[in-house]
Amino acid sequence: MKFVTSLLAIILTVTFLLYGETVAQDPEPEPEPIVCTDPNEIYDDCGPICGDRTCANQRKNDVVCRRACMEGCFCKGGYVRNKSRKCIPSYMCASMG
Repeated sequence: MKFVTSLLAIILTVTFLLYGETVAQDPEPEPEPIVCTDPNEIYDDCGPICGDRTCANQRKNDVVCRRACMEGCFCKGGYVRNKSRKCIPSYMCASMG
């Protein structure tokens, strides 16, 4: 019985050592940094999960979107997305018809 217990202990030790070595050799790759290309965008690690306001929905009050968040590039304050997905000042929406 002592032999079986010792053998089991050796097998478990070798298994843990091999597993630990495998994990150490395979690190997770670093995620690519998010770069905001529009000068009217800013990076936010917890922006609205529903995305930016647009000319069509800028006056909508959506509580759910404010409570959940996601990482990404979002329009600066006072800006909304137009149909071309560019951030424009919200007052320009009226002139776009």
